[in-house]
Amino acid sequence: SLGKEPVNSSDVASAMRQLGFTTKFDNDEILTKYATLFFDSDLEGQKLGFATPQLYLLHLKSLDPMVNVPDPAVIVARSSFLFRGMGSMLEAQLHTSKRWTSHAQDALDKAVAYNDKAYE
Repeated sequence: SLGKEPVNSSDVASAMRQLGFTTKFDNDEILTKYATLFFDSDLEGQKLGFATPQLYLLHLKSLDPMVNVPDPAVIVARSSFLFRGMGSMLEAQLHTSKRWTSHAQDALDKAVAYNDKAYE
């Protein structure tokens, strides 16, 4: 999963599919790279020599074009880009998935508890 090392591409790609993401060739590795770009860090694109996240996104699209990006994921990805952009201005490399992991786990735990109560 994102935010944990090592990243398991199969698990991340599966989670992306469950969220509603689809790509033309359904490639686990590329879907994981999309997840990393949208929800974690720009670092991989920088390592490959792409000057901006937009150029790296265009590269990923050339390898395996996105077919569907679920609407709820767009605001989360935009927030991730916003925070990372602010971090970049401060010369800090942010990994939003690492920052959000505990909050996401709390939200999931609350959702499970709420659903469990609903079925009692």
